[in-house]
Amino acid sequence: MLAYSTKLLWPFVSPATLILTLLLLGGAGCLWRWTRPVARWLLGGALFALLLVAVFPPAYWALRPLEAFFPNTALPERVDGIIVLGGAEQPRLTQARGQPHLSGGAERLLAFAELARRYPQARLVYTGGGVPLAPGDMPEAVVAEAAMVQMGMDMARVEFERAARNTVENARLSRALVRPKPDEVWLLVTSAWHMPRSVSCFQAEDWPVLPYAVDYATMGEAEPWLSFSPLSGLVSLNLATHEWLGLVLYRLVGHTRSLLPER
Repeated sequence: MLAYSTKLLWPFVSPATLILTLLLLGGAGCLWRWTRPVARWLLGGALFALLLVAVFPPAYWALRPLEAFFPNTALPERVDGIIVLGGAEQPRLTQARGQPHLSGGAERLLAFAELARRYPQARLVYTGGGVPLAPGDMPEAVVAEAAMVQMGMDMARVEFERAARNTVENARLSRALVRPKPDEVWLLVTSAWHMPRSVSCFQAEDWPVLPYAVDYATMGEAEPWLSFSPLSGLVSLNLATHEWLGLVLYRLVGHTRSLLPER
């Protein structure tokens, strides 16, 4: 239920939607004299928020702590398994066009293929089914499998967990599939900004994975303090808000043991 409710509610409460709502209410309020004072405040607040996001990068500041939480270190000599989280796939576009389409998180699968070549004896696991919103929606795993075939991966090595609808199910269902031994070394591949929540979910399943972060959204310390990019600013604000709310929600409902994972 949580997977569907968050998927359906998020478009209505995202920062971009809230700013648009303020603009619409403010514009409508200008039609009547008695609502114009409130309308001016609504329009002013919306425009100020847009200017703040466009000129200053508050979203990047919110994403940087997440991306820096698990800095990538030297890879171990021995790796028993590699698990990659779904989320980079675009099932509906794939269905419409007949070829695999990936989002900006395609680095997840690229890194998965690279690590598979580096560790030829490691088990390979993809986890992700997505949240189907209509009958016949294609699972994320189907798109990922087609993309891996295009990349020339040895598909006989890859195990697919096709039912997970969110990060907590990624960890829970993958553990049931893999049944990792206590002394095994497993790498977890996902986007850098998503890594803290992902590791928290795996730790809640008593599965100590090594994070391998990809798909960065910020330049770290090199991030400029001033810029002008309204569209990318809104996209980053949505991403940062979604991830921090996810961390809080998972903790509140008991999916994780703490707001941020152990390091």
